[in-house]
Amino acid sequence: MHSVPVEILKGSKMSELPHNSLHSWTLINLLLLQQESLWLHQLTDRVDAIDPALRRSGRFDAEIEVTVPNEEDRFQILKLYTKKIPLDPSVDIKIIAASCNGYVGADLEALCREATMFAIKRSNTNEDAINFSLTMEDWQNARSIVGPSITRGVTVEVPKVTWEDIGGLKDLKKKLQQAVEWPIKHSDAFSRLGISPVRGILLHGPPGCSKTTLAKAAAHAAQASFFSLSGAELYSMYVGEGEALLRNTFQRARLAAPSIIFFDEADVVATKRGDSSSNSATVGERLLSTLLTEIDGLEEAKGILVLAATNRPYAIDAALMRPGRFDLVLYVPPPDLEARYEILCVHTRNMKTASDVNLRRLAEDTELFTGAELEGLCREAGIVALREDISATVVCDRHFQIVKDSVNPALTKAEINSYSSFMKTSSQAFPRHFDSDMESDRSKKNGFNPMSLVKISVASFVLLAAAKYYNIGGDQIGPHTPMT
Repeated sequence: MHSVPVEILKGSKMSELPHNSLHSWTLINLLLLQQESLWLHQLTDRVDAIDPALRRSGRFDAEIEVTVPNEEDRFQILKLYTKKIPLDPSVDIKIIAASCNGYVGADLEALCREATMFAIKRSNTNEDAINFSLTMEDWQNARSIVGPSITRGVTVEVPKVTWEDIGGLKDLKKKLQQAVEWPIKHSDAFSRLGISPVRGILLHGPPGCSKTTLAKAAAHAAQASFFSLSGAELYSMYVGEGEALLRNTFQRARLAAPSIIFFDEADVVATKRGDSSSNSATVGERLLSTLLTEIDGLEEAKGILVLAATNRPYAIDAALMRPGRFDLVLYVPPPDLEARYEILCVHTRNMKTASDVNLRRLAEDTELFTGAELEGLCREAGIVALREDISATVVCDRHFQIVKDSVNPALTKAEINSYSSFMKTSSQAFPRHFDSDMESDRSKKNGFNPMSLVKISVASFVLLAAAKYYNIGGDQIGPHTPMT
């Protein structure tokens, strides 16, 4: 059995092959033709780089794909690597295997090595290097260093934002927990009832109302592979590069499932089609087509949750706003009184405030303020305290009042009503727009257009008046009439 790196053999013509590759190609043909008992075994991690002439019966008769190990495979691999390593009784290999989504065998080997190194360092510190054992803390420290290599360079570190860091929005947080965490943590219950998990969630609302923070908290709570894409990454000067990046991200997310793909400012990627004929609009339409295919195409996006946030929901194409793509469309409202109080408590928990600071009264005085504006208010109050005295140790109520009096909320009640009525008006406004388009199409097909009739009538009247004028002039100046 021979093993050859097969990707060196790519070439559309024999004359285009390098000298060494040409010899390898000839050698393979001779071996396969003359040696019936010879087995040729070749390995590659770039199957698309192989020449199609090799991928046929008589040359490579069988192709075997070695996929990313699942949870049971990871458990068996970890058992193999840890059979000679002393483990603490609290260590559960099944829990570790379940938390290592997307790890391949080499990654798990590196994980065991790093966990052992942490255990040795801890034992040296405790002067008990002989009787060391791996604890769950060692495995957690190792996971912070060793990640799945398949997502390297694409994923971002899961933000350390918890649900407690977000004030208010209790019902919304509960819906997100059920949609994001339940399919991962209670997958058996979904299988038992025959329920398919949510594929996509769209968060929309005014700017500064914690849409991105909610996505970060959901990713941290689920502990899934986290991919983040923005319009700046997908819009490229090279044709097809953005679509390739989008397809590659979904492909890696499938291999590292369960995973979350987050689109911030989703209206840039999923803008409506046909609104403009510019180059950027054409690129946006291609990106949208790729996104629609990846979410709900022939190849099922199993184990992938698409999470998107936008403050322009009207700009998103209607093809995405249906079950199977964005199953949940959640409105993130501005904080009410209780939510504003909780937000102020969150942003002042590490701040030393004086006894005269009344956060409840401050919450009542900051109506229409968003979460971002309340965070800025707390930060500016601390800066005002430092401007008064650089050695100040507490922030007083007057500092908050100075900042509050100098800041006005960016939102108005009319804007809030417009955002909150999106799902109500979009289902009604879209059919009216659709009906008007259909009527115009019918009139074009039937040749009937009221404006065209008016234009024809005006043109006929002008022509008739001109004809009468020339007829009268012809009678007055005939061929027998003397000219003066």
